[in-house]
Amino acid sequence: MLIPWRLIASDIAQVKQHLRGIDLLRIDSPGEDAEVASILARLGGSELPRAHGEIAHDGARHAGFRRVLEAIEQTGIACLNHGPDILAMFDKWQAHARFTRAGLPRPVTELAPTDASVFLAHCRSAPGGRLFLKPRYGSSASGCSAIRWQGNRIELNAPIEIERKANGRVRLFNTLRVRRYIDLGEIGTILERLLPQGMIQERWLPKATLPGGSVDLRILVVAGEARHRVLRQSRSPMTNLHLGNRRADTMELERVFPGALARACQLAVDAAACFPDSLYAGVDILLDTRGRVYVCEINAFGDLLPGLSDRGQTTFEAIAAASLVPGSALEATSRA
Repeated sequence: MLIPWRLIASDIAQVKQHLRGIDLLRIDSPGEDAEVASILARLGGSELPRAHGEIAHDGARHAGFRRVLEAIEQTGIACLNHGPDILAMFDKWQAHARFTRAGLPRPVTELAPTDASVFLAHCRSAPGGRLFLKPRYGSSASGCSAIRWQGNRIELNAPIEIERKANGRVRLFNTLRVRRYIDLGEIGTILERLLPQGMIQERWLPKATLPGGSVDLRILVVAGEARHRVLRQSRSPMTNLHLGNRRADTMELERVFPGALARACQLAVDAAACFPDSLYAGVDILLDTRGRVYVCEINAFGDLLPGLSDRGQTTFEAIAAASLVPGSALEATSRA
């Protein structure tokens, strides 16, 4: 049985009624539904409209997301991934803290200032540098920016498009093309709208490179095992596959960096273990130019890896099989 997010988010007072008869619940991503995003933002206290693909109101949307997950948690229904874990995975700062407490290798990370002028002044205080700015509550590279500077020159690469209206209104939208901004006015426009929403700044580690571009790994961990793996390759700083990047050959990675894949899989398992109430998670692993591994991010809904199998199972089949316990039935699983 499938329960749409729109129904649950629109009527959280009746969540228990909407989920009546369900023994085991799989909570899936709200996706890119602009209406659901607006409903969640309203639940989080924002009445401002949000267009499809617009990068806005992340904090309010996360607060609304939290209210829905808390309502689900109060039903007492067993979940494959529990609400508190999902919320922590969606909060990059909180996830970073868990990884750090566990002693896992991570890029140096700080909370970013909320003021663009403060951030730019910090950049100018050093002769050069590079870092990633990431929305604290974002996903799928939405609002992520790779920034590098040298002297007075600054460059920002991001899958972001600036929309300017005749009335002077400026909005930011996700785009499937990573754009390069070098105009300080445009860079300031982006930062002025993103930083107040809450961001982290993460050291930009030089990535391992194979013929065709730099690479990193998405590893699906299911029930404490590293299962499906995708080596993502890009010529831009962002490797997300939906941005037009490609899947590379893990055999080539092993040839250039022997043992790196095994180290990455173990680190992914260790990262997922920081969220003990979740059956599965998609873990992003960075590899530097020497083949050393670092945990980058963890994704509560990181199992969307079409066309990939492990031990003859798709990602969904592997998760479903791991969820089976005596007395349960696959038909009882629902997506909210």
